[in-house]
Amino acid sequence: MNSPRHRIDLNRRSFLYTLAAIPAVAALVSCTDSDPKAPTGPDLSGVDPAIRPQDDLFRHVNGTWLREYQLPPDKTSFGTFAEVSDRVEGQLKDVVDGLGDPQGGTEAQQIRDLYDARMDVATLNKLGITPLSGPFARIDGAAAKPDLAKVMGALPLGGLVALGVTVDRKNSNAYLPEISQSGLGMDSQYYSKPEFAQYLSAYSDLLRQLAAGAGFPDPNGSAQRVLDLEKRIAAGFWDNVRLRDADATYNLKSWDEVKALAPQFDWEPWLSGCTDRPASLFGKVVVGEPSFVTAAGGIWADTDIETWRDYLKLGLLRMYAKYMTDQLSDANFAYLKATSGVQQRPELWKSAIGVVDGNLGMQLGKLYVDKYFPSDAKDRAKQLVNNLLAAYRDNFHNSSWMSPPTRAAAIAKLNKITVKIGYPDKWRDYSKLTITRGKLVESLLAVAAFDSAYEMSKLGTPVDKTEWGMTPQTVNAYYDETSNSINFPAAILQAPFFDAGAEAAVNYGAIGAVIGHEIGHGFDDQGSKYDGDGNRRDWWTPRDRAAFDAKTEQLIAQYNALVPAGLPPTEHVNGELTVGENLADLRGLMISLAAFRIDQKSDTPNYTDMFWAWGRNWRVKQTTQAAEQQIATDPHSPGEFRCNQVVRNLPEFYSTFGVKEGDKLFLAQDQRVSL
Repeated sequence: MNSPRHRIDLNRRSFLYTLAAIPAVAALVSCTDSDPKAPTGPDLSGVDPAIRPQDDLFRHVNGTWLREYQLPPDKTSFGTFAEVSDRVEGQLKDVVDGLGDPQGGTEAQQIRDLYDARMDVATLNKLGITPLSGPFARIDGAAAKPDLAKVMGALPLGGLVALGVTVDRKNSNAYLPEISQSGLGMDSQYYSKPEFAQYLSAYSDLLRQLAAGAGFPDPNGSAQRVLDLEKRIAAGFWDNVRLRDADATYNLKSWDEVKALAPQFDWEPWLSGCTDRPASLFGKVVVGEPSFVTAAGGIWADTDIETWRDYLKLGLLRMYAKYMTDQLSDANFAYLKATSGVQQRPELWKSAIGVVDGNLGMQLGKLYVDKYFPSDAKDRAKQLVNNLLAAYRDNFHNSSWMSPPTRAAAIAKLNKITVKIGYPDKWRDYSKLTITRGKLVESLLAVAAFDSAYEMSKLGTPVDKTEWGMTPQTVNAYYDETSNSINFPAAILQAPFFDAGAEAAVNYGAIGAVIGHEIGHGFDDQGSKYDGDGNRRDWWTPRDRAAFDAKTEQLIAQYNALVPAGLPPTEHVNGELTVGENLADLRGLMISLAAFRIDQKSDTPNYTDMFWAWGRNWRVKQTTQAAEQQIATDPHSPGEFRCNQVVRNLPEFYSTFGVKEGDKLFLAQDQRVSL
């Protein structure tokens, strides 16, 4: 089965996007309730006293660190989230090393053998591209396009169109198959916009080098034909702003209607390659981008089969080149260097940990929570969550612009939110997955096939709303609209985000704002269109929705004017792309301030340490390329604006620091967005 790879997943609205898969553990081990030390305050080690918080809170809290810290050559960015990852990577390695020689067929064996296979560079060089000989033979053996469509459906690279399984947005108790745009090696804008010409050039070089390294008869010609094909595919792609619209991307079709969108495409052979599930399960299909599907059908018909063969082979090589010969691995790294600014590969063991975490994440997570997540950690985090929920409830009750019907519906949805903390209550069975010692690429192909079969097996079954979309060792958090749940993996519940030995203000400014952010996604511009049962349903009065939309437009305008430091004026934030995250950031900190008032039993507590902790959350330094890519593709704003632009809208920031007209972070009252 192909999986959708080019859509922002609206059902899993994460706190981070680009750093969503940073592995981390050791949650909550640094402090306990019995710690005799006095509560610790915020980390002020990076403060620049020469910069006033009234002018730039982000650089006041982090200015010295930003000036003095030098990015390591193996990183494109580093900040608070990566700091947590670096702190624990050694522990991850120690745990994997400690597995020794585990019994065959166990999850420990799967982890150990996959890790060792990545570490064995000599064998990877010796094997070269032979691990792909099977898929290559199937591609070359496809005599006609219908045969090739079947092969494409079975490959793990997405192909021209992608098939996945999604929860029905209008019936959250049912799974549906979903077809969406796919088929590119880069973000679609990189193929045509002049400002990304250097990315396109680097990608062209990569395709040529992969084709040459794999022994293609005409590597330059093959690479150029594939690049031209991908340009045509990219022209039909919906952009990231349009992909945020969960109404526009919900197009329920019968299977016959799907085929009618692109009659030139060989749908039946393709589907038989994707899955062996009964055809009856595809009576209704969600089509994400109908116009793309139509365009893809024309491209399929107009492109010769030899070009499609090269396209599929180069797609596989792109996925696995870094695990093959030095020649192919070097070509892959040269592309990353040109497009991301990274100067050096990470140490091999870090790459191996990443391979295990990215492919056997839940197996790995089960071992780590057993060792590093204290038994009472859930209770500690749940107390904070309950305080944030109480603050939200008060906020809705006291809203000056919500009418009683909308207010009652909002509170009803709030009361139905499910809270997931740490790790799943039940673990998935991986006993039928085969990881073969000494065969990395073959094992990765086996993981892809296993995961695809698992996803397809959901069709026709009740929705499992207890399932997690992140592993426990992920330093992130997310909101899932169709289950109306907030999810906090074990790894984010540690300093500097959460520390049981810290002052309450520090925890509310850090993890409290994260919790508030995720709850806020249930009430952002898209999440607010789902009810408490996770169904896409309008529970707003027209007047209240219009008032909320006006606030949303005001926030979009604020962020559209922002340009990250060091980038040209043309590289401004896309307010429409980032509005959901910006709304969640604003509401998250606003509600965390309110929850802190509840905690302190005071209407006017000292918020200073909260704002210090908030600023520390967003500490980050990036290469220019990483900053450009974030602006172009990420639904989250750059860290400096997630810090500064939020506080400009909050009265507590003005009262705490005496912000007045003339200060750089001052925003006139009528320009502030109040939720």
